[in-house]
Amino acid sequence: MPQSCHLWPKESDRNGWTVRPGVPAVCRLQNGRRLLWRIYSHLDRNSTHREAYFAYQTVEIERDAQQQTVVGEDNILVEIHPIPSRLEDFQEVTLDVQLDCSCLNVDLLLTKECLTETLRTFLTGTFFCKGSRIDFTSCLRERNMGICGAYVKDTLGPSIYGEIDCNTVINIGQILYHPETLASKPLGGIDTAREQLETALTEARSLLLIGPSGCGKYSLVKSIAKAKILPLFEVRGLHFLRSLPGETEAELRQTFLRLHLFQELIEREKPAILLVKDIDTICPKISAKKGEEVLNIARIASQFISLVDQFRESAENVIIIGTTSSVESMDARLRRPGRLDTEITIGIPSKEQRIDVLRCFHTTTRGSLTDEQLDLIGQRTAGYVGAELELLYYNLVREMHKRQLPFEEALAEVQKKHRPSSLRNATGLVGADATLSLDSFGGMDELKALLRLCIVEQLANPARFQRLGIHPLRGILLYGPPGCAKTTLAKCLAAETGMTFLSLSAAEVYSPYVGDAEKLITRVFNEARTNAPAMVFLDEIDSLVGNRGTAGMKGGSGAVNMGVLSTLLMEMDGIGQAEQAASALSEDAKRIVVIAATNRPDMVDDALLRPGRLTKLIHVPAPDAKGRLEILRKLAQNIPFAEDVKLEVVADETDRYSGADLQNLCTQAALNAATQDLNATVVCMSHLRCALEDVRPSLTKEQIEWYRNYEANRLR
Repeated sequence: MPQSCHLWPKESDRNGWTVRPGVPAVCRLQNGRRLLWRIYSHLDRNSTHREAYFAYQTVEIERDAQQQTVVGEDNILVEIHPIPSRLEDFQEVTLDVQLDCSCLNVDLLLTKECLTETLRTFLTGTFFCKGSRIDFTSCLRERNMGICGAYVKDTLGPSIYGEIDCNTVINIGQILYHPETLASKPLGGIDTAREQLETALTEARSLLLIGPSGCGKYSLVKSIAKAKILPLFEVRGLHFLRSLPGETEAELRQTFLRLHLFQELIEREKPAILLVKDIDTICPKISAKKGEEVLNIARIASQFISLVDQFRESAENVIIIGTTSSVESMDARLRRPGRLDTEITIGIPSKEQRIDVLRCFHTTTRGSLTDEQLDLIGQRTAGYVGAELELLYYNLVREMHKRQLPFEEALAEVQKKHRPSSLRNATGLVGADATLSLDSFGGMDELKALLRLCIVEQLANPARFQRLGIHPLRGILLYGPPGCAKTTLAKCLAAETGMTFLSLSAAEVYSPYVGDAEKLITRVFNEARTNAPAMVFLDEIDSLVGNRGTAGMKGGSGAVNMGVLSTLLMEMDGIGQAEQAASALSEDAKRIVVIAATNRPDMVDDALLRPGRLTKLIHVPAPDAKGRLEILRKLAQNIPFAEDVKLEVVADETDRYSGADLQNLCTQAALNAATQDLNATVVCMSHLRCALEDVRPSLTKEQIEWYRNYEANRLR
């Protein structure tokens, strides 16, 4: 709202325009706003006319229904109408008052009478009319004592425009606690938490709001407080902490005293909300260690808990809401019944909730993305919370418009820059490659069809399988000779489904310290649940857990192997996750697939191979002639073969070659071509013949036969 304006009339108009100093006037701007002014003339050395008119004490008049349709930000002055009649004092005025709880001076504004007299002081010398809005933040700045503004709801006096004096009766109609100009943040995907919070506020129960950072805890509380017109006092846990002993406790007592004085000011008409952000910093879990620092923490926590109990027993109309993203580090005393007895959890959003969040942003910004594109973003953003989705959405729209990139390419670029916070320090994370799919390598058509049915279709259309009572597949064991694309198969499957891919091997798990291996497996599975749907790939599982069976070729099971195997079994059964952590997870948390790969399936413990864990055992065989031909055709898409190269002949002559051997063969042929001529553009059949002499098959007939016999024995 403007507080001053300089007018330079034309010279012809200035001579005939006589304006007395301090004359009240009504002006209209081009955008439809109307203001009440007092106009004074003064000399201005920068003006060519040496005279200007200065207006101050501006009060905005609320627009009517017809004027609300005028939209614009142009502040060009259009009309000025001086008020010819003399301003008289109002006999009675009714005001709606706007308060700012964050800077409200409750030490001076003890009662409504104090508030009334303060308003009288602020409004002295200002003329207004019914329907006027008076802003105190611009003219009084920090001296407004927390009174942001007032709306003149009704007036009683001899004229439309008037002032107040010491005899004017000031009535306070409604007290507002949130600025009307502050638009609420669009919140989607947290309807359940909103209903629970509204119920708790209706019953005036203090509560604890739990959720990861950026999930919308503060925005939800502020949105509901604004909708219900409830006063909201915001403090952060670190704001109370002071350097000297006893100062933190004094600050806590002062905060609760301000709440008590505020309740007396509004005569306990509505409950006041005290929002304590990061409450775990005030009341952390006290360890068994002793020392001065631990004693200080214990004393601060006890003081806060004591104040909560005092307000509870004195029936003060105060609701305490604590927010935390680390509930495990909180003092358990604060969570008992009678204190913060209600706990509401906002978990990691599921796919449907992420789409709902994105549509809220899309509706607010009126973006150009389609519903299909929003669905695709929701599918590819597992583990993202609301704040991260907002950042991703706005950067995606900016990237598409600034660089004119296609949607798919822009989404891939933005996701490389903005990963979810839950994955920034993830163990074994393998970045997603949108170009990979099960069709990225040749051969194994039956195996691809089986994996698409077991994994891809169950993830994309779970309702089709639920109708038949089919539960999602939890685990698959891929076994076969080395170099037959077991690891590549898992990567392509994760890329095609859009699942988070976490890979583990024995070298990453084992540690010289006792218990570290078990902790690492638990952390990986927790990260997978947080960012579900996810795939946990256990490479060389035979060396990771071993077999508890007979000794000899299978090896004896040591204490470390036993601990790792036990932890892995519990995590695959879902027992390892804590109940508190499970409540913060999304609906997709159970959509985790464990894929293990091994060259020695006989060395895998039988407990892992039972149904419900590694349910399906899939043999990834050495490629036959048809499979080798498909692999060579895939390799030919990147290596320029000459016309004399007959891939069918090469496939027939490469018996017992694995997929890795065939790739090595083609690479060696390309090197032979480069060795003969650095300017060569194609690879000839002679180069392949020469490479066949150097690259020998890595598989033997005994190996291939052993895997076939193992598969036949499993099928008996």
